[in-house]
Amino acid sequence: MTLAAFTALRATLQTQRAQVESARNGTEGSRGDLDSAKAALLARLNQFNAKIRSLSPGTRWQPLLPKAYNVSEGMGRVIRPLDDAADLWTRYASDEAPVTLSGTYSLDDFTDELAALKLLYTAAASAENALRLTRGKRNETQEKIHDVIRQYRSRIPAEFLPGSAILETLPRLSPLPGSTPDPVALDGTYHAATQQPVLTWAAPADPSVVKLQLRGNVGPAFDAEDETLIDTFLPAGPTTWTGPFGLTTPGTAASFKIFTLTAEDNQRGSNEVTITRPAA
Repeated sequence: MTLAAFTALRATLQTQRAQVESARNGTEGSRGDLDSAKAALLARLNQFNAKIRSLSPGTRWQPLLPKAYNVSEGMGRVIRPLDDAADLWTRYASDEAPVTLSGTYSLDDFTDELAALKLLYTAAASAENALRLTRGKRNETQEKIHDVIRQYRSRIPAEFLPGSAILETLPRLSPLPGSTPDPVALDGTYHAATQQPVLTWAAPADPSVVKLQLRGNVGPAFDAEDETLIDTFLPAGPTTWTGPFGLTTPGTAASFKIFTLTAEDNQRGSNEVTITRPAA
């Protein structure tokens, strides 16, 4: 392992970390599109049920009406009642009369939206697979780099005398002994005009804190494995941040924590804050 090869490996890791963030954006965008489509079809399902109840009260059609689902439920609990509604809508039109919902919404419209929803499920599954693959590649590179640094730390003491500068500046694989600093409280809101998150926190009271790091990831929950370092602040520096992170499309979310760090690199994270961009 040469310095040039290690430098190339580090560049590969930086690229892969960016690819993971992009893949998370893809999964969150797919999830937002999926939830919007599920909500729209749920509204039509409820309208259809209400229309049939009003047209044919107390008839054989009533027990056949599909039950509404929750938008947060999985594919099996969503697609089945929608398929049942499409089938019942077709049979009712054949036996009784065609049914049109508000806004001249027809069975053809419902069928088209249902087909589009199924495609969104496929796209969401593909995005999840892409994220898992991209994350796996990144993790493999991280393990290689970790092994190289561990070997480097083992080899250098055999090559240099005690007290030499290169020994004193060996990179650490873990923080020096010391206590973890006190956390700070994080708060956040969505700024509609800029379509960006706005985060605020109090200046740290713990004198051992030498810097703060704002970290985040795309999605409705903070994930330390995929966290991105967004910005670094001095203890007496700014206590607010806003920027174009994560909320790329309506319905998407981003999650954040701010970490206090000591001179020994001991750290402690704040509470988690998730900001969601309202659906269109």
